[in-house]
Amino acid sequence: MMALFFSRRDEFFRELAALDLTPPHGHALMSLQQGPVRMRELADAMACDASYVTAVADRLEELGLAERRNDADDRRVRELVLTPKGVRVARRLDAVFTSPPEVLRALPAADQAHLLRIMRELVDAPDSNVWMPTRSLR
Repeated sequence: MMALFFSRRDEFFRELAALDLTPPHGHALMSLQQGPVRMRELADAMACDASYVTAVADRLEELGLAERRNDADDRRVRELVLTPKGVRVARRLDAVFTSPPEVLRALPAADQAHLLRIMRELVDAPDSNVWMPTRSLR
């Protein structure tokens, strides 16, 4: 499974490079797809210092992909939100990262369904210790 993951990672990195972005920029863009995120929460999700998220946000703003704004509940808090262009780029990156590799697409439909069932069971297991945010499996 790791080899399959890394095959998607490499394609994701190539897509980022074509957009003049780094993996942290991609991580931030994909994290913002669900809506505005407080800068501190984004730093926690990215496991980095808040000052680094500021640099990431600077680049995303420079490219017109995201913008900072005051949090609706606490004006002292800044959050990051995607622009319409950022939504398009994030969807493009998400499609690259989550589309199955050719080797999986080539499996017979019954095998794909069986593998999907097994993967869902593994992800949903109470002791799975999932280290990444839950994503829907296609």
